[in-house]
Amino acid sequence: MNNSINYESKIIFLKSRFFLTRILSYFSFFLIPIYVQKSLVLPFYFKALLMTLYSIFMLGQWFLLGKEIDYRLKIYFEVNSSVDRIVYRLLLGMTFMVLVYNILNLFPYKWANNFFWSFWVLCGFFYSWPTRGKIIEESVSSNFSDLKYLDSFERTLLLLIFIFFIFSFPAFPYIENLNGLDIFLKDSQRIGSFFGFFLKMNLIPFFRYFSLYKVGFFTHFYVVGMGLFLLIFYSLVRHFFSRRLALLGMFAIISSWSFSKILTSNLVSSYLSIYTAIWIWSGLWVIKSSTYKSGLFLGLIGFLATLIDVRLSLLACLHFFICYFFFLRDKTQWFRNKFIKYFSFGFLLSLFTFFSWYFILKPEDLVLNITPVSIFMKKLMVEFNQKAVFSLSFLGLSLMILKYLRIFDKKINSHLFIDMNKMSFVLVSLFILLVYGFFFSPGLISGFGIIWPMVFLCLIPIEFIFQLSSRFRSNRNIIYLMYILICLLDSHFEGRVKIFLKLFNNS
Repeated sequence: MNNSINYESKIIFLKSRFFLTRILSYFSFFLIPIYVQKSLVLPFYFKALLMTLYSIFMLGQWFLLGKEIDYRLKIYFEVNSSVDRIVYRLLLGMTFMVLVYNILNLFPYKWANNFFWSFWVLCGFFYSWPTRGKIIEESVSSNFSDLKYLDSFERTLLLLIFIFFIFSFPAFPYIENLNGLDIFLKDSQRIGSFFGFFLKMNLIPFFRYFSLYKVGFFTHFYVVGMGLFLLIFYSLVRHFFSRRLALLGMFAIISSWSFSKILTSNLVSSYLSIYTAIWIWSGLWVIKSSTYKSGLFLGLIGFLATLIDVRLSLLACLHFFICYFFFLRDKTQWFRNKFIKYFSFGFLLSLFTFFSWYFILKPEDLVLNITPVSIFMKKLMVEFNQKAVFSLSFLGLSLMILKYLRIFDKKINSHLFIDMNKMSFVLVSLFILLVYGFFFSPGLISGFGIIWPMVFLCLIPIEFIFQLSSRFRSNRNIIYLMYILICLLDSHFEGRVKIFLKLFNNS
């Protein structure tokens, strides 16, 4: 009896401590950036820091929302790495928040602001109270299990990625008011979308403080957009290569001088080119997940594409056909019908979004916008000239061709173990995106839409070398270090530092 009472008291104490810790940290992140703005004239670096923290806080809430959706709908899935699960829940939560914020946007500012605060206060209490005993033992680090197994080389590379991410912070365009910001968003994306309403509602606490609102607007595109892009690329690469090579791939992207130049030229438009990585990764996730409820996520990814650019709405259908008819063909008819049922939610949202904007499209958006092959090849060669390691992509593509044609079959297959079913999905998807970009949306085949496939192909010959030297770990470390140095040498880090310092001096 006494043991039972003691156990009950201990549980109540642990739950209370968990609740107080969560609720204090929750409202500290949520309220401090908002109250500081009212009493101080903040320097730019402090504004950038506060809005970065606010963006990270919102990412955390989207993750918790995605986790809650999984729990309520009883979605259980297999993943390739812990980062897969994190990215999936972030995108799932963010897409549902788009729906919530667009509903709030229908109300006048005063009501929308009140509903915004009420919604997040309720979420704070809901997320903070542990409804299940095991939640008490959960921590943030438990979601990043990959970090536990990093060796010294990988930790060093992760630190370099973090440093480059900070110093690649792009310069913001000069905009004086909210009307200028709306015009900039429409000009950058060419077609208006509900995505702009989502950003507006996400930053509604700062709506009357434009200097802070503007910093938050562009910080979202960099911290959230580029952060998710790097995590998604890591998750995509982990389907084929080791954790070490996945980190090297991330570093090859962020250390490219083009990474900084693309963001400086137009930070908002870069969102379109990173969707190619989201599109292919989500297909791999569906294949790996082994559940018909993955149709919900696939449909929502199509909805996300339509939000970014209405011209991408057709990609949702193509995505569905590839997964349904090729990679789910071995499943039962019952499984496939259930998959369609869950997919239909996101697909109907995509149709609604498309027809909402159909009647206000410009004439030039309703016709084919064919991109000459010469322009695409010029962009491709520019990227090759930017970074020496990109030349390995030719070798990587050649190895894949030889593997498909079964030339030198024994020699290649004995030293290059790659899941060719998944590789076929990636290559076919890249081809579809290339054709789609040529005819409908040139933004898909520019910027990051060119860089990440090149880096992906670059990793194939490096993996081949690693597998050849699998018995000699010291040799592999030397090779790994050599590629890190190659990426560092042509990273133009000093140029990034100049842009970073200029950003603070001019603000």
